[in-house]
Amino acid sequence: MNAVEAELAIRNVIGLYGLAADCGDIDTALACHMKDAVYVVSSPRAGRDGEADDLELVGHKAIRNMLSSDMHQSLLPNCAHTVGPLVVKVTGESASVLGYSRVYNKNDGMPVLMRLAFNKWDMKKDDNIWKIARRESRVMGEEKTQDLLKSNLKSFR
Repeated sequence: MNAVEAELAIRNVIGLYGLAADCGDIDTALACHMKDAVYVVSSPRAGRDGEADDLELVGHKAIRNMLSSDMHQSLLPNCAHTVGPLVVKVTGESASVLGYSRVYNKNDGMPVLMRLAFNKWDMKKDDNIWKIARRESRVMGEEKTQDLLKSNLKSFR
């Protein structure tokens, strides 16, 4: 697989995760992650009733629990996870991805931006399939968001 094919496969995995999360297909969402994947979400209640400390999920069981939680399920079927623009850097069997994500939810029948975040995804190959090994998602405006962006951007030049 050349670098262009790898980048396309990586973009598809990231997009597929969001689509699976939006329709409640937890098995497909989990298949996008390594079994020991780490997922860090800052302010997981952003766009809802209050803020909270960072949420750190480790492994399929924790990710499954988050996706099947009452909080996440309450978004369905009125939710859309979108990503981009993204920049992708492939290095052999691993890759780094930087980009934005948005979560929309219906409010009075109209889609409303619920969460805008900057993300860093670390991708790895597992049986020749690209998967998410780690994702850090930070809400715009947080000091840690700027730190994450600044500390990773130079490696993409």
